[in-house]
Amino acid sequence: MLRTSLQSVRAFGGRPVVAAAARQWPIAATRRASLAGQRFYSVEKKSEIDPTKQPVLPASQTVTSERIHETTIDDVGETKAATTDVPLTPPPPPPAPAPIKKKGFFRRLKNFVFTLLVLGVVGFAGGVWYSRVSDNFHDFFTEYVPFGEQAVLYLEEMDYKKRFPNITGRSKTQATEDAVRVPAQSGASWRVADAGQAGRHSSAGPVSAAAKKAEEVVKPKPKAKAPVEAKPVAKAVEEPAPTPRSDSGFKAPEVNEPSKFPPLKPIDLLSLEDAKEPVVQDLVHMVNDLILVINADNAHGKYGTSVSKAKDEIAKVGGKLKAMKGEFEKKAAQQVREKIEEFDKAATDLIDRVENTMISQENQWRQDFEQEMKKVRENYEDRVNVLLEREKKLNEEKLQNQLAQQALALKKEFTKDVEKQVEQERESRLGKLNALSSAVSDLEKLTTGWNDVIDTNLKTQQLHVAVEAVRASLEDDHHPRPFIRELVALREIASDDPVVNAAIASVNPSAYQRGISTTSQLIDRFRRVANEVRKASLLPDEAGVASHASSWVLSHVMFKKQGLADGNDVESILTRTQTYLEEGDLDSAAREINGLDGWAKTLSKDWLGEVRKVLEVQQALDVIATEARLQSLRVD
Repeated sequence: MLRTSLQSVRAFGGRPVVAAAARQWPIAATRRASLAGQRFYSVEKKSEIDPTKQPVLPASQTVTSERIHETTIDDVGETKAATTDVPLTPPPPPPAPAPIKKKGFFRRLKNFVFTLLVLGVVGFAGGVWYSRVSDNFHDFFTEYVPFGEQAVLYLEEMDYKKRFPNITGRSKTQATEDAVRVPAQSGASWRVADAGQAGRHSSAGPVSAAAKKAEEVVKPKPKAKAPVEAKPVAKAVEEPAPTPRSDSGFKAPEVNEPSKFPPLKPIDLLSLEDAKEPVVQDLVHMVNDLILVINADNAHGKYGTSVSKAKDEIAKVGGKLKAMKGEFEKKAAQQVREKIEEFDKAATDLIDRVENTMISQENQWRQDFEQEMKKVRENYEDRVNVLLEREKKLNEEKLQNQLAQQALALKKEFTKDVEKQVEQERESRLGKLNALSSAVSDLEKLTTGWNDVIDTNLKTQQLHVAVEAVRASLEDDHHPRPFIRELVALREIASDDPVVNAAIASVNPSAYQRGISTTSQLIDRFRRVANEVRKASLLPDEAGVASHASSWVLSHVMFKKQGLADGNDVESILTRTQTYLEEGDLDSAAREINGLDGWAKTLSKDWLGEVRKVLEVQQALDVIATEARLQSLRVD
């Protein structure tokens, strides 16, 4: 595997082999030193060159052939001055950069263990904290995590000590005071003399009696009466708990067995019926927990008196709390009554004040309302007066206008009467002059109107003449000739009539340039075309020589029809077309020929084009003649 990269190859190959004589050795040494300091490897490796050793220079002479003479630095004249300052030994190469040290295995292991330890401590502390928040997590943490239960219990004890420092101190003192040392060889022995009775035992009766006495000695306190305030507690204490298990499980020892005391009755749990206070309930729960622990350890004989004292104290505390609560409730009820009375008095006073203020406010509002009403009335009266004045002025102006109009009307009537009288007196000369002037104007209008009528009549007559001239030129039976002059004359006569111009524009230019065939010429040509069509009537679309021959033979054998024959075959269509041509109906004849298809339509295509030209010309002439009639009717 090649370790040198392309850059190193280019670095060696891109420079000239022989350098200048004056700077040959220093430059070569510096280049080699720089190349030695660089790294061109794909895998990082340490530098193999020792920086303390001096680089080995090449020989001062190069091995050349015999023809080339040896040259030294002294032989070169241009570089003598430059070589005087060059040191004999090249400068040492720069030190290679120190390689980056990798972290050792033990250091990484140390960091891993440290991070793992920190994460474990943080997780354990978080689990202990969250176990005090969540009960489900508390059970999981104390059961499956090692030392989790001890840590949680330690924190709970510390919290309990912070909350109840006095209780913890008392429990320590009591524990130290009640501690009793029992010797190693203590307790009941198997000897008969230690049983407390002399002689042989014939029955277990005295033993049960002794056991009863021991129970009475152990529990002397429960017979004490409870305070009056805690009657239910006293009942709960006085009620004996059923102990059939302890009595039934005891069996009197035999004569040769050591004496045994019957098991003591377990301590009853404390129950307060009226204990509704949270503090009393907490105390009852704590005492019941202690009683359960004592009964579980079978130490009820030892701690029975203290537990009974605690029960009595708790009952007293409950009674005191109840009494204090009753007194507090009475005081609170009394205070509430007093406050209610004060509030009632204050409410009545407030109601009186509000009523007084409302009455005063109502009076004030009434006065303000009356004042505002006075102002409104005054304003409305002023407005009414202004409107009345305006109406009066308008009425006066209207009356003046009406009087002026009546005066003008009277003046006009007076002037008319005067004129009538003057005309009557002067034989109505002025009226006659006016009548004459109006009659002259009417005559002028009539003359101008009749001139227009005459002009339009002349135009219509000229149109009729031009149309008849075109038709006469078309009805020449000898040969078709062009009728361009007639159409030009027709267009000049029609001047700017759009209908005539459109009709002339609809005519095919070849029709009026070359002329159109007459009816007799069309009939003669149709007879020749009909013979050819009958010959090709039986030909298919892609017919050959044989088909043409057979069609020509069969066309001579076919029977010809006469009149308006029924059917869509070629013979029927040709017969109907000839009949229409003889009758002069070119339109129907063209429609019949247009219904052909195949070779028949191809052969009759030219004749159909001539007929269409004739029909277009006839249609244009009919339109122009109709327009001329309409113009003559408009004039009438």
